[in-house]
Order: sequence, then C-alpha cells, then structure tokens
Amino acid sequence: MVDFIKTFIILISSLSLLLSVVGLVEKIDDFSPFKPTGNFFVKYIFYTLPRYIFYLMPFVTLFSALFIFSMGVRNREFLILSVAGARLRETLKPFMWVGIIITILGFLVGELIQPYYAKKINNMVSQLTEKAEFSLKNNIYLKGKDQTIINIGSFDQAKNFGKNIRLYQLKDYTLIKTIESKEFEVKDNLWIFKDVTIYDFISGKIERLPSMSYPVNFKISLAAYKDLKKIEDFSLGELIKRRKELKNVGLSNPKIDTDISGKLSYNLVTLIMLFLGISLPLGAYEKFSPIISKMKISSGSSYVITIGIGLIITILYWLVYSLFMFVGYSKILPPFIAPWITPLMFGLISLKLFYSIKE
Repeated sequence: MVDFIKTFIILISSLSLLLSVVGLVEKIDDFSPFKPTGNFFVKYIFYTLPRYIFYLMPFVTLFSALFIFSMGVRNREFLILSVAGARLRETLKPFMWVGIIITILGFLVGELIQPYYAKKINNMVSQLTEKAEFSLKNNIYLKGKDQTIINIGSFDQAKNFGKNIRLYQLKDYTLIKTIESKEFEVKDNLWIFKDVTIYDFISGKIERLPSMSYPVNFKISLAAYKDLKKIEDFSLGELIKRRKELKNVGLSNPKIDTDISGKLSYNLVTLIMLFLGISLPLGAYEKFSPIISKMKISSGSSYVITIGIGLIITILYWLVYSLFMFVGYSKILPPFIAPWITPLMFGLISLKLFYSIKE
C-alpha cells in the first residue's frame, strides 16, 4: 500500500510539472512580446498544475497499480498470500478505499482548486496583456458586469472595431431586451453600434436605428481568453450557472450540456482505472502467458507487457471518450448521456476482469 501511494505521488507530481512546463513553452510566443518576468513564468507553471493533476489522476492511478501489482506478481507475493490461505479480494480492500479517496480528491481539485487557480491565471495574464493590441476572430459569449450576455462575432482591438454583436439584457434572469448590430467600434469607454436592431420583449416592439452608443462594461484580453475560456476549466457550478443564463435567453449549448455530464462521469474514471490496474497483473499468468511465450519474454519481465497493455488501454479510452464527447456536442446522442457511455463500457470490462481473479 505504501509503495502504491509513493508511486502515485511521484508520478502525479512529476508528470503534472512536466505538462505545465510544456504548456508554458507552447505559449512563450504569446507572452514574450509583453516581456514577462521570471516570476510570471514560475507562477504560471504553479497555477496550471491543478489542471493537469485533475486530468492525470485516473491514468496515474492505472499505471501506479499496474507497476506495483506487476512487481508483486513477479516477486510471488500474491502466490505466497494464496498459499497462506488469505483471501485475495479481502487483501485488496484497502486499495479500493485508497481509490475512493483519490476519486474524492480528484473531484475537489476539479471543483475547487482548478477553477480558483484558473481565475488567478486569467488575472495575471490580463495584467500582462491589457495594453496589447490583437485581432480576435471567434464567435464567443461573454458576460458584462451588469449581467448582460454578449455574443461577439469578431473584434480587432488594434482598430477597436468589430462585427456581428448581440447583447442580451436580463432582469431577474428574464430576457427583457436584445440589441443586434452588424458593426461596432469602441470610443472612450463606449461602444458605437451601427445598423442596430432592438427587440424589446416587455413592450413587444422592434426598433431599428442607424447608430447608437452603449457603455463598455468589461475588458477584452486575448491572452486571457486563450488561457481560460476553455470550458473544462470551469467548475460544475459555473457550468450549470452559464447553462441557466443561456437558457433564460432562449439559447441552448450542447457543448455545455455535454461537458457538465462529462465532468460528473470523469470522476468515476479513477476507480475504473484502479480496477484495471489491479486485475491485469493478477490475471497475467493465465491471460497473457501465450503472449509472453510468443514474444519470447521471460516471466520475470512480464510486467513490461502488462504496463504496455495499460498504455494501450489509456490511448483507447481517450479515443473512445473523445468520440462520444463529439457525439454529445453534435447532439447525435443526448448530451447528458453521451459522456457516460465510455466510463460504462470500461467500467463493465474492469469489473469483469476483477471478479475473474482467482482467489
């Protein structure tokens, strides 16, 4: 048990740090024009660690279990326990509890720690880039300080000019007015809209104007958007709140629906991978001995084959998971159902393998 925990801690910390450094290297070109300090880079690496810890937890659990249990099989430890009359599944119960604890920790990291540090990155990058000029050509949704939901088609900060903007004004979570403009520019903290259409849902009137002004109530920062407008960085509560805001203005977003369900289902993956990590080595003698003999690998090195199988499972899981997430995004299957299919499939396989272990 102690070896498993040590292996898990070493792998999760080293791999998360490695991915954080790689993530920073990928964004060096975005940050370098603003001449960031060394302290900025250190903070960026530290603040992105929770993101990678959350996503690595299931697969680090898999490889930790594969490594420790493969070594145990190689050293005949489980064979000695069986000969001594110990019930194998009873011996494995502490690992199940550790898996549950890791699952809970993963949930807390994803719901509390990751969103908190994601916001810190956002603030840090905004301060670095707030005076920068950039062109943003994305269909994005933002929320203003007055709770207005803003949909921007494209915006060029260098020229303070944009196209295709919609403002959804809310009061007590009820849509009261929509403002649409084909072109707009920013002048002295005002948006100057051109070719404007106003839909007033209280009076039931539609008004068209050649131009109008509207106060700017938020700041746009490209680097911050690139860093944190990733839906996976939001907590479940934030995603549900965003979904409710869009629903109140008559909009639906299958991506948000799919990711809410995906956030929930992903927390089960750690337990699934733990079952696989335990079952594969303990079934290696009978299930994988033909493979080992054909490849002319000694039984003492059979754990290498088992870890290789674990790597294949990891890749296969991500391929199947990505496929069904896309299916949910596209509404081919209901968004709240699609993310559960992959954990269900692998969960059934892992349970079947676990209960096929001979006592």
